[in-house]
Amino acid sequence: MTKTKIYAAFVVAGVLSLVQAPAQVSGSGTIGTVPVWVGTTKLGNSPIVQSGANVAIGTKTAFGKLHVQSTSKTQPAVIGNITATTGTAPGGFFQTASSTSSTALLGIALATTGSANGIYGATSTPGGYGVFGNNTGSGIGGGVLGTSNAGGPGVNGSSLATTGFSTGIYGSTSSPGAVVALLRSHDPGGNVIIGQVGPDTNAVNVFRVDGTGRGFFDGGTQTGGADFAESVAIAGAKSHYEPGDLMIVDSSTNRQLTLAIQPYSTLVAGIYSTKPGVLATTHKMDEAGFQAEVPLAVVGIVPCKVSAENGPIERGDLLVTSSTPGHAMKGTDRNRMLGAVVGKALEPLGEGKGVIQVLVTLQ
Repeated sequence: MTKTKIYAAFVVAGVLSLVQAPAQVSGSGTIGTVPVWVGTTKLGNSPIVQSGANVAIGTKTAFGKLHVQSTSKTQPAVIGNITATTGTAPGGFFQTASSTSSTALLGIALATTGSANGIYGATSTPGGYGVFGNNTGSGIGGGVLGTSNAGGPGVNGSSLATTGFSTGIYGSTSSPGAVVALLRSHDPGGNVIIGQVGPDTNAVNVFRVDGTGRGFFDGGTQTGGADFAESVAIAGAKSHYEPGDLMIVDSSTNRQLTLAIQPYSTLVAGIYSTKPGVLATTHKMDEAGFQAEVPLAVVGIVPCKVSAENGPIERGDLLVTSSTPGHAMKGTDRNRMLGAVVGKALEPLGEGKGVIQVLVTLQ
């Protein structure tokens, strides 16, 4: 053997001595189950199963590309965490859907008792949301949709704070043609709104609005206006009238009013209300005819245009129509005041013309 062959043999032997023989791998498993190392040299079954083209965890049958099932009473099936403390991080669990009738994220609770949740969201940040839904399209869709096929609410919002200002449900809008809340009842015999006070087990109804639009309030009502007004038709264009005008019955047309222009008119009807507390009408609220009418104050306290043409007006004076269109004056001729009084002055007017508060008491 030559020196060259002897040297080559030593090199090969050295290399072989550096390479360890592979460890013996043994074990058994179930077809379709992704194996897992159960020891340094053994394989066994993992909880992950391949079902056709789908993958399942916790179950042998996958009803989606990834199907995760948990029987634990304390642990969720899937957890998605984001540990970023700044910036706008993506979702802990992110899913998209491109089909026109698909659902990007679907959560179903199959329990028939208890308080299971299909989807639960929570946050600890002051400006965050437990669940955030956003609709960037147009049409009748929304950011969040809640439905109920049983006796529970479609959407349930509650605030558990015991101090400070909080809201169970908050809604806002920025569009001039939008509404903050739209409540619809498909049964005209039902109620649109019910308001309750008290604990869940002993709450009592305090107000409701039925399917006809009629409201019922156990504690009465309080409005921002100061008078009761009736919506009435007027002669001529609405632009010819303004709040505070003294109005009379238009003798030429049924159920129509016009400006007062003669003293002591027994056709006096009331005052064009500046801000009615209650406005009554025979029209539906969205009818075009309602928009062309004016609110006539017939009871309550309301600003009224007045004239001192029959002398200075003092508090408590009875007021009647005057010769100044749309203005009232102090009544002094008792023989002409029956049926011509519109109300009592609550403020004085020494001279000229002005606007004062009047207690409407037609007589």
